Amino acid sequence: MEENNQIIQNESSTLNNDDTIFDPMESDNQIMGAPSHNKPHLQQQPKGIRAIGYTLIGFFVLMFAIAIAALIL
Repeated sequence: MEENNQIIQNESSTLNNDDTIFDPMESDNQIMGAPSHNKPHLQQQPKGIRAIGYTLIGFFVLMFAIAIAALIL
C-alpha cells in the first residue's frame, strides 16, 4: 500500500499545471500569421464598451422576463 502511494506521489510531482496541451491548429495559425482563436473577455474591454455591453445584456434579460411574465398572466 505504501509503495502505491509513493508511486502516485512521484507521478503527481512530475505533473505541472503550467503545461499546455499542444494544439496543431494554433501552431499552423501562428506560422501563417492568422489571428488566434482567443476571444477578448468583457472585463478586458474599455469602460464605455463594457457599459454598452452590460446595458444590452440587461435589456435582453429584462425583455425575456417581461415576455415570460406576459405569457403567465
